[in-house]
Amino acid sequence: MSLPPKIKLYTHTACPFAQRVWIALEASALPFEKVEVNLYGSGGFDKSKLKQVEVQGGLSAKGYIPVMTIGDEVIRESSVCVERVAALSASVDGAVSLLPEDPRRAEALVRLCNSLPKSSSSRELDELIQQADSILATSTFLAGERFSVADACLLPFLQRVESDLPSSSKHVKAYMARAHVLPAFAKTVVSSWWWWW
Repeated sequence: MSLPPKIKLYTHTACPFAQRVWIALEASALPFEKVEVNLYGSGGFDKSKLKQVEVQGGLSAKGYIPVMTIGDEVIRESSVCVERVAALSASVDGAVSLLPEDPRRAEALVRLCNSLPKSSSSRELDELIQQADSILATSTFLAGERFSVADACLLPFLQRVESDLPSSSKHVKAYMARAHVLPAFAKTVVSSWWWWW
């Protein structure tokens, strides 16, 4: 085990992709600094400054959130950031592991979630909800009996369709009720958010 590295999350609280990483960091108990990025105007920490962070870390300048720095390492793409947090959580003293008990199930769910079209209703979303409901019929969390990368990645999207879940999704509804009392998730829920990009 080792000491935690310096972690910064460049984020916007309304974004579901950035929320994934925020949830993972909160759940892991890794110390981190959150930097709110002003995406639509000038002033404060804006996209031009975020692009500088990306370039300094060896990435092309896109100005998309989330971006995470771990020491000198710069990472972009939400599910990659969550996976990196999970790897750190398993190797840093005092951190809570986010490694899934069932890695194949976690990978399949995250891949399906990542492929969702930019819409609040679709065949793919229906499939994701049905798969999650089936899993949650016999499991407390999406990839086993403890919170993992699968939960961090899917919760922001399930939250955004929570009020429209079909009545047949009773296990997902119960899961969402449990999730809302988890500090790592509850802390990230804001009153104004985006559906998708």
